[in-house]
Amino acid sequence: MSVKFQITLPGDLAVELKQAAAREKLPLAQFIRETMVIRLRQPRAASGGDPFASITALVDAPDTDLSESVDEILYSR
Repeated sequence: MSVKFQITLPGDLAVELKQAAAREKLPLAQFIRETMVIRLRQPRAASGGDPFASITALVDAPDTDLSESVDEILYSR
């Protein structure tokens, strides 16, 4: 069973899609369908959970507890 959708695309995206379909020698509708299937099957980055999980590797210093030296940092002691 097929379902028909009508969508509005920005002009530059429509041009890009048409050019990509032409390069692949596919009808535009088939190219869009295949592109959507590929996108839907790609694993997505984990959503939810810890929002800072992706940046935890940025801090590799062994002494990351700056609260112990706050006076030294703020008042140059």
